[in-house]
Amino acid sequence: MKRGIFVVFVVLVSFLNAKNIIDIYRFEGIKSVQKALDKDLKSQKFWENYLKDYNTSCGYFEDEKYLIKSDKELKKMDVFHITNGKVKKLATYNIIVGKNGEKKREGDLVTPVGVYKILLHFKPLNTFYGPIAFVLSYPNLYDKLQGRDGHGIWIHGYPIDDESRPNRTKGCLVLKNDQLLDLNSTIKPYKTYVAISEKHFESAKRSNIAKILAFLYDWRDSWAKSDIDRYLSFYSKDFKRFDGKSFEAFAAMKRRIFAKKGDKSIVFEKISILPYPNISGKKLYRIDFYEKYSTKGYKFNGNKELYVENNGGKIEILAEK
Repeated sequence: MKRGIFVVFVVLVSFLNAKNIIDIYRFEGIKSVQKALDKDLKSQKFWENYLKDYNTSCGYFEDEKYLIKSDKELKKMDVFHITNGKVKKLATYNIIVGKNGEKKREGDLVTPVGVYKILLHFKPLNTFYGPIAFVLSYPNLYDKLQGRDGHGIWIHGYPIDDESRPNRTKGCLVLKNDQLLDLNSTIKPYKTYVAISEKHFESAKRSNIAKILAFLYDWRDSWAKSDIDRYLSFYSKDFKRFDGKSFEAFAAMKRRIFAKKGDKSIVFEKISILPYPNISGKKLYRIDFYEKYSTKGYKFNGNKELYVENNGGKIEILAEK
């Protein structure tokens, strides 16, 4: 049993009361134990108890991550290391950014707002960009489904042969070269998220993270049981799939698939949940996890990406990949 799954299992047994679990096993069998555990995975109360010693200010992460919070208004960048529910601030840097507002088009000179991953880091051929550059995953899935385009959003440095720079960029985040090199030695690029806000990065409340985790496992349960009506109730009517498929088209497709029934095994690992900065003031979150899915005739092991909204207390899926 992997460490993450084992820890959750131990906490679940403790939370439910070991005697109750043993009695369920004695009198009803292992399937009833699984049913009892699944019930608590869908409980916000369970997750609030599970997270009681967890620092959720940056979100929720089941494996080691680094988070760079960039504030366009303050022109500041804070760097955090997150592991085992602990958050450590590593550095703060002054930055230069592009225009404020919401990036929509190639060449609008706006620095995007949202959550991105570092895709790669390299030494630029053009010394204008400094000694190293980090390429961000803009546009992400949510950006694309909102009709936003463009590319080439980097974290980079000052011109190597000239320490002066304009006070605006074409959309990138720019650090002084010594700070850029310090950042490079501080983070692990492929374990790093970059969250860019317009004015303020909202800290994640423990209750909201617990609500989303319970939502995630309730969604999984409806999926595993081919309960199509309950499954579709987790989606916003504004939902779009990665290929642009509307909610109506997606629902029709899922109804055909779920009609086949059959046993499913669905396991979520390495879950990450981050508040998603946005201009509209919505309570958005980005969820990433590794999914292991199998049926009699099909298997999928790979990364999943969800964007959800807390809409008046109800969590709804806006986008999925």
